[in-house]
Formats: sequence, structure tokens, C-alpha cells
Amino acid sequence: MTRNIKLEDFHTCFHLREDDRHEYLLTDVLEIHFINMVKFRKLKNRDIRNKPLERWLRYFDISTPKEELKEIIKMDSAINKAQERLDFVTQDKEVLREYHLREMAQMDWTTGVNTAIEKSKIEIAKNSLNKGLSIELIHDITGLDIETIRSL
Repeated sequence: MTRNIKLEDFHTCFHLREDDRHEYLLTDVLEIHFINMVKFRKLKNRDIRNKPLERWLRYFDISTPKEELKEIIKMDSAINKAQERLDFVTQDKEVLREYHLREMAQMDWTTGVNTAIEKSKIEIAKNSLNKGLSIELIHDITGLDIETIRSL
């Protein structure tokens, strides 16, 4: 069963526990972290000086201004080292070209999958409307907004 967990935080961390006895943690070595960049970008009070995770997220965020990026690289030795390695790797133009081609292919694939999912949701909504299901129930099932469902 898949759960749609709706937490307010941009960063969530999960651990592996025994299903019936949650007090039993399988291991403290394995954690699964989820980062929601949309929520992070909406964060009003970012603290890159005191929170390393927020520094890394700003470093990886393509929308970070160059001046702020330079400041982040200077203030964090691990990020500085990562940038040095990135600079070294990107010196080879052929490797950089291959990287960009892989990145474009990945974005195309993601767009295709997201489009297919959206079309499936609309098809499910249409069929559900034809079967007489309520707009609210269709919204709960598909996640489509009410106005989109009404327009079908």
C-alpha cells in the first residue's frame, strides 16, 4: 500500500522499523532522506550560515545567484572540495557534452512519464464522472484539482 504522506517540512527522514513493534529499529545506519525542493525554495528564512543541509541545497539549486554560490563555496570546505572536483571533471569538453546529453535524455524521459501520468489521471476522472462518482471523490482518487475535473 502506497501512502501519500503530506508533511510541511522540506526535509523528511525515515528509518526501517519492525512492522508490529515500532520500537525495534532494524539499524541506525540506514536512513532514507527526502528533499522537497519546491518547499525549500519557498522557505523564507534560509540559514546557510548555520545549517549545512540548507547550504548544500542552495549549492545544488540551479536558481542560486552566482554571488551567493561563490559565498557558499568559500564558507564550506566540503562544498569547496566538491566544486574543485566538478571543475576538474568539466574541463574535458567531450565528457561535459555526454553529461549534458544524459541530462537532456533524463529530462525528456521524466517529462514523458509525467505527461502519461497526467493523461491517465484525466482518463480515470472522465470514466469516474461517467460512472457517477462525485467530483470530491474523483479529486481524492486522482489528485486533480476540482476545476480541472469540472471542466471534463
